[in-house]
Amino acid sequence: MKHFLRLPALLMSCLSLLSLLVSITSLANTLEANEFSNPEFDALFTIVDHGDINDERYPQTIEQLTQMITKGDMVRTHKLLPKQCLAFNFFEPEQNEQAASFIINAYENYPEMPHAIRIELSLCEATLLRYRGEINNANKLIKQALADAKQIEHLHLIADAYSMLGQIASYTGDFAIALENLLQSYEIYQGLNLPTLEHLGLLDLAITYRRLGETDTALKYYQEVERQFSSTGQTALVMIVKNDMAYAYEDLQQYQKAADNYLSIYNYYQKVHTDPTFVARVAVDMSSALIHLGQYQQALNYLNQYENIVSPAVDTHYSFLQLHQAQAKHGLGQTQAALPHLEKAIAGFDKNNNKRGHEMLLKLQVEIYESLEWWQQAYEAQLALYDIHVLLDKALKNQASIEMRVRFDSQKLEAENAELVAFHQLKDEQLVIRQDNERLQVLALMLGVASVLTLVLFSVFLNKKSKQLKYLALTDSLTQLPNRLSFYRRANSSFDKHIQDKTPLSIISIDIDHFKKVNDNHGHVCGDRVLKAVANIIRKHIKEDDIAGRVGGEEFIILLPKARSQAAVSLAQEISASVNLYQFSNFSDNLEVTISGGVSTSHGETTLSQLVKKADLALYRAKHQGRNQIVYFHDDD
Repeated sequence: MKHFLRLPALLMSCLSLLSLLVSITSLANTLEANEFSNPEFDALFTIVDHGDINDERYPQTIEQLTQMITKGDMVRTHKLLPKQCLAFNFFEPEQNEQAASFIINAYENYPEMPHAIRIELSLCEATLLRYRGEINNANKLIKQALADAKQIEHLHLIADAYSMLGQIASYTGDFAIALENLLQSYEIYQGLNLPTLEHLGLLDLAITYRRLGETDTALKYYQEVERQFSSTGQTALVMIVKNDMAYAYEDLQQYQKAADNYLSIYNYYQKVHTDPTFVARVAVDMSSALIHLGQYQQALNYLNQYENIVSPAVDTHYSFLQLHQAQAKHGLGQTQAALPHLEKAIAGFDKNNNKRGHEMLLKLQVEIYESLEWWQQAYEAQLALYDIHVLLDKALKNQASIEMRVRFDSQKLEAENAELVAFHQLKDEQLVIRQDNERLQVLALMLGVASVLTLVLFSVFLNKKSKQLKYLALTDSLTQLPNRLSFYRRANSSFDKHIQDKTPLSIISIDIDHFKKVNDNHGHVCGDRVLKAVANIIRKHIKEDDIAGRVGGEEFIILLPKARSQAAVSLAQEISASVNLYQFSNFSDNLEVTISGGVSTSHGETTLSQLVKKADLALYRAKHQGRNQIVYFHDDD
């Protein structure tokens, strides 16, 4: 709301003078632009500036704009520089080098370029560094660009910088930072009325929710963005959304849906893109779904076909290509041949600081080393996997409260503004009432009642929405148990109380034995039913104060306040026995399910993660000793 106050005459004179200076500057810029009038360029440039670089026609459009510039028209030459930079395909090594040379030449040949253009060009340079895997350097450049954009109050560039910082944080697993930055960029794009960029911002939020594990929430965003892009005929952007929806279907273990999505994108890119890197990246993604469907040879065929196109120098997909090759060969029984791919994948994930990729790789390493009976290597990989989980949990901590705080602080501000508007309206109407007649007094009273009712209804809506978002953010959609984030938030609070009260506390870590074989041999629908059944068994055995959660695909964890070792071990054995007795054959013929468990009890630990690590080590011993058993961690082990 704008408040118009009476200003002193001197201040009004200063403002008038400032307005005159702005008008003179604007007139000078207009005269300079009119010297090279080019309405066709301006119209096409506006479309490009408000659109998206993923359109397959983007490079041709930039080349068309380049040809349209009149010699000596430096204003338009400068404006086009960042767009020309983004027209290079950063995934292709030769074009990546060409883009780097272009940026250097632009700075050297056009030292007089406006500050805003220089900032935009630096954001393109950061994009180049990002795809080379130089994440830290890219982040530094973007943060400097953000500071410079704020200094000149250029909202479009501020939003672009926040968006890029959010995308990188999402990719590296720093979800709280990602959500804060992406929400800020989304709101700015929305305020600037840039619908394509606004919807791409919504897509980035969906991607972050998916990586966070809130796949159902992500799919709602995906469906809305897909609908928006479809309604405007932006097919290239629809394909990008479908690609990320396929990732979400994989997270939900709906691998056939994922494979179908990938195949439609693959066929579309084959038709519209002459550059094979676009098709190659989709082929890498598609191989993941095929591997989960047990179609190892078909996946390997795709990966081998595009291995020489996906470059390790500039493409983050290279690490996943190596990971999927290892998975496919291991699935085909060629386990020894899978080992070199593991080493190549490690180097790529290290370079890109990709914690999620590391987690997937370490899980595969544990599986491969166990199958080769390399127990020492399997043990070391298990410990490294635990360390990755600690890092991911640290990144997740407080993300839900941060996201909700950002979202609801803005809603609270809107509510307060609405209340302020109502207050000033009421004051104005009272003044009119005193000056006019009783009829306006009645009207003002009606408006006041309407304002109060509006605020009450808004408050009810806000409270309901808050509860819905909190539930979505903290519950595993399949088992209805607390998810990883929710469990650790509650568990950390319980652990702090245990430290304060000096009471016993125990942890049970549970893993469904050979769950991958359940999915492979009986189908993923059956696998989902197994997960629900085990979750229900756990839920029936624990007490009201106990905290249970699903923290991974087939991984569950239980915190037992005030429970000593004997009680914790007894509970774990009861759960194991109930799983053994459960009639899983009702789900699928000849289906048998067992669990392994590790138990640890507090013994001087200062953090929850120390106690969980002991339970995980006990669980690993249970699996190593043949599975279908409970092992207690002894501190003298």
